[in-house]
Amino acid sequence: MIIFKNLILKISSLRFAISLIIFIAISSGIGTFIPQGSNKKFYIDIFDNAPILGFLNGEKVLKLQLDHIYTSFWFLFALILLCISLAACSFRRQIPSLKASLKWIEYKNEKKFSKLQLTSSHQINEDADYISKADLLLKKQGWQTYKFKSHISARRGLIGKIGPLVVHIGLIILLIGSAYGSFTNQSKEQYLLPGESLDLINESTNSKANIKLVDFSIERESDGIPKQFISKLDFSSEDLKLNEIKTAKVNHPIRFQGLTIYQADWSISNIVLEIDNILYQLHLKEIPEIGNQVWGVLVELGSENKKNFLLTIDNENGPLKISNIENFSGNNLYINEEPTEINSSKVALKKIIPSSGLIIKNDPSIPFIYFSFILIIFGTIISLIPTKQLWILVNMESQKLSIGGLSNKNLVGFKKEFFKLSEEIKSF
Repeated sequence: MIIFKNLILKISSLRFAISLIIFIAISSGIGTFIPQGSNKKFYIDIFDNAPILGFLNGEKVLKLQLDHIYTSFWFLFALILLCISLAACSFRRQIPSLKASLKWIEYKNEKKFSKLQLTSSHQINEDADYISKADLLLKKQGWQTYKFKSHISARRGLIGKIGPLVVHIGLIILLIGSAYGSFTNQSKEQYLLPGESLDLINESTNSKANIKLVDFSIERESDGIPKQFISKLDFSSEDLKLNEIKTAKVNHPIRFQGLTIYQADWSISNIVLEIDNILYQLHLKEIPEIGNQVWGVLVELGSENKKNFLLTIDNENGPLKISNIENFSGNNLYINEEPTEINSSKVALKKIIPSSGLIIKNDPSIPFIYFSFILIIFGTIISLIPTKQLWILVNMESQKLSIGGLSNKNLVGFKKEFFKLSEEIKSF
C-alpha cells in the first residue's frame, strides 16, 4: 500500500509530468527529422551510409521504431503515462482544492484577521447596521455572501479555481485523441487534371460523393517562383443532395463530410502537340535526374529517318524543350507558335495541361482534438480570473469593525478595491 501511494505521489508530481512532456517533444522532433512510414530498404540505404549521431544505422532505426515514432509502443506508453499523471494530479490536487474552495470559512474573532494579506479596522457607531448594509453592497458588486449576525464571509471569482482542472481534462482528451488518430487516420494522394473527377464512398453511411477538378491555377512571383496553388473543386452528391464549388489553396484546406482536402502539390501531366498536322496528347513523367520539378517524355520524330527526342518542361507556361538524345541539342517550343521543323517533322505546341496534387485525409480524431483545444483555451482563460475572499466582523464589545481579504492573483489590483470597499463600509 505504501509503495502504491509513493508511486501515485511520483506520477502526479509536476516534475514527472514536465519530464514526460519534454520526452514527448524531443521524440516528436526526431519524428520530423527522420522520414516516417517508408519501407525498410529506405532506412537501410540512407542511414547505413550516414548513421545518425555516428552510431544509429538503418537497423537500429528500425529496431527502435524510429521509422514510425507516433505509433511506436514507447511513444504511446509515454502518452498513456502523461494521461495517468494528469488524471492523478487532478484527483490528488485539483479536485480537493476545488472542494475546499467551495466551503465557507468563518472568521469569528479579530486575531485571525492579522494573518490575512489585507486588513483594516475601524471604530463603529452602535446604531449602524453594518452587517446588513455591507451584505447588500457586496451583492450589488457581484460578491457571493454568507451572512451571520456579527460577521460576513464573501467571495468572488470562484470560477478561476475550475480553470486548471479544465486544462487537465483538455490535455487528457488531446493525448487520447492524438493516439486514436495515429491508428485510425487514412490519407490518399491524388493527381487530377481539369475535368477529371474522383468518387468518394462513406462506408458507414453508404453515401457517395463526387469531387471534380473544375480549374487549377498557379500564382507566381515576379521572378517566376510559385507563390500559391489554387484548385477549384466541384462537390456533388445525390445522396447528400449537394452541389457546390469550393476552393483549396496551400495552407487553406477544404473540410467536407469529415474529410480534409489539402492542396499539396502540382505537376505537368500532359501536353498537346501537333505533329505533321495530327494532334497528340502525351502523358509526361517527372524526371528527377534532370532537375527538380522537370517533366518529360521520349518521342520519335521524322517522316523517314526516325530519331528519339526527349521532350522536357518545367513550367505550365512553357517553353517545351525538344532535345536530340544523341547530342542533347534542342529547340524551344512555345504555345500556339508556328510549327518548327525537327528531323523533317513539323511540330507545334498546342496546350500544356497541369494537374493538381491533392491529399485527401480522413482523421476521426479531429473533433476530439478541436474539442480539447477549446477546453484548454477556455481553462487557461478562466484560470487568469483571480479568486477573491473577504471577511467582515463587527465586535460590539470593543465597538470595532474588522475587514480582511485574500486574493490568489493580482493582489495589487485587489488592494485598491479592498480599501475602497473598506471606506464605503465604515461610512455606514
